[in-house]
Amino acid sequence: MPRHTTMPQRLQKTPHGDVTLTSRWYREHYFLVAYGPINALRWMFPKDERFEVIGEKARHTFEPAPKAITVERELRQICAKWQACWDDRFQDHQSGAVSEPSTTSAPIIQTLGQLFDHLFGIRKPKVAIITADRDRYRLALWRTELGNDRILTSIRPDDIADALARIGKRTSPSTANTSLGVLKTYLTWAANMGLVKDQSHRTVSRLREPANLRHQRAWWTAEEVELALRCAAEDPHQPTATLLVACGCFLGLRVEEIIMLRWQDLSLDAMDPKTREPRPVCHIVPHDGWQPKDRESRDIPISTPLLAILRQHRQSEGYLLKNEPHRKGRPRGGKGWIYRYNPKKVWARICNRVVKAGGKTITMYGMRHSFASNMLIAGVSDVKVGRWLGHADTRMVHKHYGHLLSYDNDINAVKVNAP
Repeated sequence: MPRHTTMPQRLQKTPHGDVTLTSRWYREHYFLVAYGPINALRWMFPKDERFEVIGEKARHTFEPAPKAITVERELRQICAKWQACWDDRFQDHQSGAVSEPSTTSAPIIQTLGQLFDHLFGIRKPKVAIITADRDRYRLALWRTELGNDRILTSIRPDDIADALARIGKRTSPSTANTSLGVLKTYLTWAANMGLVKDQSHRTVSRLREPANLRHQRAWWTAEEVELALRCAAEDPHQPTATLLVACGCFLGLRVEEIIMLRWQDLSLDAMDPKTREPRPVCHIVPHDGWQPKDRESRDIPISTPLLAILRQHRQSEGYLLKNEPHRKGRPRGGKGWIYRYNPKKVWARICNRVVKAGGKTITMYGMRHSFASNMLIAGVSDVKVGRWLGHADTRMVHKHYGHLLSYDNDINAVKVNAP
């Protein structure tokens, strides 16, 4: 039985042609999808330009109400209210009672800097803080190499390739390639909006990265996690060092989620109401203006080893990770960290101890990969792992960890004697 139903297609008349309205179920609630001539969508959504251009038409997916809609009947009611407003505007337009604003009225975007400023302002509220900060840095590289005042229509693939090579020399091939992906996103939007005549920028190839510098998704095995915990316990900054490794490797949290995790987000004494067995849970929830990357709350069960560590350092409230004693707050006048605290120096000391003990170094984000990899190796369902990681489905799990799921013993179910 499906978890949701689909709203019957509706038709909305506009001065620029008919637009169809359908529903889409995504991340456990409904969205409305408008599809029709691009000028019609601009008339319906004069303050929004996030349209997906498809040939001569466009599509716009939007949340119909501030509160998430999970019942199709409510979606139909809200869609009817939207259409009532559009119908009133359409009747006024037909009768000439009001003069409609031009559908082509939009901020003037002619240069690369104007494109970056405009689209970055649209994207910033919809991405994680750290993503916006990294994009700002990557765009600054292109502002320098291509020119902030460079006319969009004058940018050629060769110009981008030359600038990419210079960025690769200034930084690294990996950074340059990531920056190229950001630039292509912005130029594709410009092409969809008619600001440039084609999408020739897509033909620019990434820089070749030396084999020893290519990004590798390094992670710790279960034995290496035990080693890392012992090394973390030797760090002078306790319990932050131990909790950093424990939460990363046993909960699979993103780095910013570990930094923003509070003791009041942990239900360490939760019990099954029937069996009275311990059922401790970690709740990842928005608080104090911070939101998880996917902007959604989720619950992750706490394993027995992690529960023992948490109970050892348990507090009634406050953040799990504390600033080091000699660091009273954010450096550089309170603007030095993206989040409330950056444990990179603690992490560097832990990794140095791990390497000296015969282990390998990984990034802080690698603890998340360690969690997922070890769970999948142990036979935990990819659906559960994806849910605990905060993914909407299992696609990301299969994309990054498919090599751990690729072999299935069921392939040997049919017994045939080979010659």
